[in-house]
Amino acid sequence: MGAAVYEPSLDSGAAHNLHETTPDARILGDTIFPIPHGTRCRHVFRRPNWLSPEIWALAVGAIDFCLIPAAAVPAFAIYSGIMDQTVAEAGRHVLTSLFAATVFVGLLKQFGGYRLKQLPRLPWQLTHILTAWGLTVAVLLVVGFFSKTSDVYSRGWMLSWIITVPMLLLMERGLLRALVATDAVGSLARSVVVIGAGDEGQRLIARLLAGQDNTVTIRGVFDDRKSRVPSAVYGLAVRGTTDDLLNFAGHVPVDEVIIALPLKAECRLRSLCDKLKALAIDVRLSIEPLAETFRARGMGYVGDIPVLNVVNRPLKNWGGFAKILEDKVLGAFLLVFLSPLMGLIAILIKLDSKGPVFFVQRRFGFNNKVIRVFKFRTMYSDRGDLTGAQRTVKNDPRVTRIGRVLRALSMDELPQLLNVVRGDMSLVGPRPHAIEMKAGDRLYCQAVEQYLHRHRVRPGITGWAQVNGLRGEVDTLEKANARVIYDLYYIENWSPGLDFKILLKTAGILASSENAY
Repeated sequence: MGAAVYEPSLDSGAAHNLHETTPDARILGDTIFPIPHGTRCRHVFRRPNWLSPEIWALAVGAIDFCLIPAAAVPAFAIYSGIMDQTVAEAGRHVLTSLFAATVFVGLLKQFGGYRLKQLPRLPWQLTHILTAWGLTVAVLLVVGFFSKTSDVYSRGWMLSWIITVPMLLLMERGLLRALVATDAVGSLARSVVVIGAGDEGQRLIARLLAGQDNTVTIRGVFDDRKSRVPSAVYGLAVRGTTDDLLNFAGHVPVDEVIIALPLKAECRLRSLCDKLKALAIDVRLSIEPLAETFRARGMGYVGDIPVLNVVNRPLKNWGGFAKILEDKVLGAFLLVFLSPLMGLIAILIKLDSKGPVFFVQRRFGFNNKVIRVFKFRTMYSDRGDLTGAQRTVKNDPRVTRIGRVLRALSMDELPQLLNVVRGDMSLVGPRPHAIEMKAGDRLYCQAVEQYLHRHRVRPGITGWAQVNGLRGEVDTLEKANARVIYDLYYIENWSPGLDFKILLKTAGILASSENAY
């Protein structure tokens, strides 16, 4: 794994000059690194430069991809008799397993399952592997149902394969955890050095330490100033100047150097970057001062001009494609599956009161576009409010007998599956509000700050706010603000796993009539 070096603990707040000799010191190459009295040295393995966290995560993903078809082949041989099957039949099973592997790895990547900080966490991996595999099996069942090919597969093969795959994946994670725990693969954490012990450097280090991210290890702090240099920053000794850093990086494994200096010091920053090009190390420029005002999301280019990304469109690229696929496939399946129930509800509505079966209302959709949302009619036709300005309250006299039942079970929302299939709505997302809906005595869009931000995605039949107790009447400004906060959280943290979690929680609370009237 490379040469081993000794490194003083970074927990001590004592500061020493790099060239100061003390009775307790270790010599690495030509440099003397002082060790404060009582500080215990720890053995640090230098991992190969090519074994980056990204490569490690890619390798785990590749192993996951291979394990899924690897589990399918012996199951096929046992249950189908591989010698009795044609090449076409065997190939069909192999292609199915490869498709499943692709879906699973893609889903787990969306969950963040291949991030270095998550890989050793067995409880987290257990939950998300089972969730991703469950979704993968659901996708296979839906595809088999619509393609009418499910009967060509052995039920014994399917059952044994579905059970074996998560067992193999969890065994793999257990071995990985044991390997990391013994340090047999060396330190996989990204080693970082910070240049700058001033205000900018202190803010950066404080945030790194507060994040408790075990994928980052701060090896030291360096500063070129001749005066006003603190002896330590949050317990990390200032080890010298950038000239000392050049020698330090030759003996201690360092992956990245982060420059934390005032952005207005352009000449100084340019000079530092030129000096650090002598090292085979990534050099980053901290934008912590800007990050306090803007939530930076990386760099990009407009033409040839570099720009800082501060707001990204949600659900774009592959995320947007996955969301559309989820809505179209699952929405169409639910519409077909629930059509007998919807037909029965339509008959009951017609028998209960005069008027149309559906209630169509203009509501806010994606990008503030007005859409026509379908619902089962739950009010007397001559008392309905198309504008949405009048809130529905408990024991509202406008609601019909069958309407009370439908509202209590949220079945009045079922026709919105038509909106999902049409592309106006999603299964999961911020609930669509009537354009004249009010929070208190003011229009929702005027009363709640950042309200319009929730329209950056298509509205949903159910949402993160609804499964967190914010269902039903919005009669106060506090409730309105709380809903928007939950909606914005959903937009910022969307993943297929979050959608799946919301759908499961929605199914669990449909039997409750609390706040549903």
